[in-house]
Amino acid sequence: MSTRTSSLALTLLVAGCGADPASQPAAQAGETVACAPVGEALLPVCTLERGKDGLLVPHHPDGGFRRLRIEANTITAADGAELATTSAVGRATEVTIGGMRYRLADKGATAGQ
Repeated sequence: MSTRTSSLALTLLVAGCGADPASQPAAQAGETVACAPVGEALLPVCTLERGKDGLLVPHHPDGGFRRLRIEANTITAADGAELATTSAVGRATEVTIGGMRYRLADKGATAGQ
């Protein structure tokens, strides 16, 4: 590849790194869920990994993630000291934790610690 082509490819790659993650679909495989920082509009840009033993891992487009657990119809933080709160929104459950909100398909879960 010529130097000119290499420079163009590098420029395009670097330009893509600064793109707004909300404008891009979630990259991980899994169920797409709406998410956003508290106070912002929810967008379907996060993916949800459902693991064994009720573990839920919502992945953010920027690479961040949270670990949640469903036990006896209660959603709690699977790690850390932050409290997960939930509310019913139509046929979904909205989970708020650590400044982020996630809208999950309703499984009848309630808030926990």
